[in-house]
Amino acid sequence: MNVSGTLDGKTVIVRADLVGGLTPEFGRYLAGLATSGARVAVLAGYGSPQGDFNAALSLRRFVKPLKEASGVPVRFVAECVGGGAEAGLADTPFGTIALLENVRFHPDERRLSRAFAIRLSALGDYFSAPGELPEPAAAWIGELAAMLPAPETNLTEPA
Repeated sequence: MNVSGTLDGKTVIVRADLVGGLTPEFGRYLAGLATSGARVAVLAGYGSPQGDFNAALSLRRFVKPLKEASGVPVRFVAECVGGGAEAGLADTPFGTIALLENVRFHPDERRLSRAFAIRLSALGDYFSAPGELPEPAAAWIGELAAMLPAPETNLTEPA
């Protein structure tokens, strides 16, 4: 899957639902973004840590399945917002995937959704929330979608 050069050298933030597992369609979607030259930053929530770090709910366990589903190198970034996330993304080459740590570890994810979305928007050029999101979807997802454009691609977003 190739995308026109509009994503070359850009970062696409992709909201993922990892609870239901990684589908082949989602893997192909991420691979298509990466092979277009984009750096793909995958954001996801997992479990209910209530804003506290919980090693058992870390997304690090999804690095290998994400690499297998996409066929693209995946780098784990131990933070989801702020300086640590920015540095981790800066160290992630274009054409690859960065899996950011569980957004639910961040206390602002639920209570300050607009502020959280603003901080997330600093990480990328585009935002995509493909497929069905669990209900109720976090408010920051809508906020972030309003702040960053969706990538213009000829890829089909996974259902």
